[in-house]
Amino acid sequence: MEQDVLRSTNESEKNANQSAMFVMMPYASFISNGKFPFFGITRSVPVNSNISQYPIHGDVWNQKLQVIHQDDTSVELQLSHKKEDGFPYNYTAGIVYKLEQDKLIITLKLKNDTPLPMPYGLGLHPFFKNNKKTMIQYNTQNIWYRGDDPIMGQPYPLPKELDFSEPKTLPRTTTNISMDNWDGIATIIQEDYSITIQADDSMHHLTLYIPRGKDFFCLEPVSHTPDAFNLAAQGIV
Repeated sequence: MEQDVLRSTNESEKNANQSAMFVMMPYASFISNGKFPFFGITRSVPVNSNISQYPIHGDVWNQKLQVIHQDDTSVELQLSHKKEDGFPYNYTAGIVYKLEQDKLIITLKLKNDTPLPMPYGLGLHPFFKNNKKTMIQYNTQNIWYRGDDPIMGQPYPLPKELDFSEPKTLPRTTTNISMDNWDGIATIIQEDYSITIQADDSMHHLTLYIPRGKDFFCLEPVSHTPDAFNLAAQGIV
């Protein structure tokens, strides 16, 4: 039986934040104050959406991509980014979506086209269906960021209510947390089906976003914590 596992989206929708899923490249989450130091140079990144006061999720998610290849079971997309248009480096981003039986395999590619080292990060931002019986299970260790208590650079152990090492239902309050030491496997359990997310070793962080009163939630495999470039410059990550 066919089953929609992501939230329904109008095919004509052009706003990525209203879609079923988007990718985050060359960074996930936000860059505080739109600046970060790298190799002794402070780089500026412009605000790129109305959902955050800071630049967020990179350039790829809200740009039009070029179709490089398409067949019955796969499609490859590409974006050639210029530093004047957002993130201050030239790069080429690629995404491959491939169906294999009951699996969707997503491959992210990123090539630095600037003759200087470039910091980068990757992530996926899917919107899953949420109802009162939806359950999730995954193993993580520390919270690096919590939206209602934004302590950056001081990770602390998961409190009991946010420990999903055993399956349990989602919180009914707004939740926005970024966690580390994820083992790359997460399970979403609905009434009549379940979904397994499996990511490779590059995605060792996991973000859980649950907006209160909405019929969706986001469980996002990412390669780094929010504001990772600034935290790295401080020697924290």
